[in-house]
Amino acid sequence: MRRGFAALLLVLAGLGSAQVWYYNVDQDNRFDPSTLNFNPSALELMCAGLLEPGATPAGGATVSNLTLPAGCPAAPPVVVYGTDPNTGDPVYATVLTVKFWGRRRADDRTYGTDPLVRLIERAYALQVDARGDLGRMDGQFLSPFTTPPAGVPPLTGSWNAWQASQTISFGAPQISDVRNFNRRYPTCRSLYNDRCWTAVFTWVLPARLVLHGNETGSAQLTLTPGLFVRRTAATLGVRGGAFETPELKPYAP
Repeated sequence: MRRGFAALLLVLAGLGSAQVWYYNVDQDNRFDPSTLNFNPSALELMCAGLLEPGATPAGGATVSNLTLPAGCPAAPPVVVYGTDPNTGDPVYATVLTVKFWGRRRADDRTYGTDPLVRLIERAYALQVDARGDLGRMDGQFLSPFTTPPAGVPPLTGSWNAWQASQTISFGAPQISDVRNFNRRYPTCRSLYNDRCWTAVFTWVLPARLVLHGNETGSAQLTLTPGLFVRRTAATLGVRGGAFETPELKPYAP
């Protein structure tokens, strides 16, 4: 009887320590760059026009009895990567950064960064809104979000067409700017009434433009991160004596 009563007290004591992480939805949740410019060259447009109507003959030497200009790929697709409108530098992937808040310490086995990474990879996706020249250009992204860096064009993977709104799943992030605070810190007190920590998670999302031979001019794509949404049903677990549904919640400081 005593053991059963003690176990019940342990469970009740743990109910106030649910596995909940918060993520900022202001300036700390963003894409960089948020806008990509795609500027196909005259050569790229010509290559797409030659390659798109039919398959490239063996060896890639000619198309419809025409010699491919130097610089054309041997076979479709003709791919154009974006540029940062602020710097003009080539951009193979946009960078997503999100600031998270968690209970206790960042290295905590139950409430720290490691269980948060596992939860995001297993159960969550990000709502991403896109606007720009989506209707007249074949813009694509490489899912899921992946670990930086992305300094070279990715050649293979599951490329998807941009829609006005889509959910994109996650791989492992890069984690930086980890800080631990005592329970007197105002945000810790308001979110958890406990010690807490913050960390910045960074992912990259490769993006490209595929030419089909009928494009003219340049294109632009602007991305806006939305909320984290569940991809799978909630899993009820036991952590620290408490029955919990681990989850992410938005937080606006």
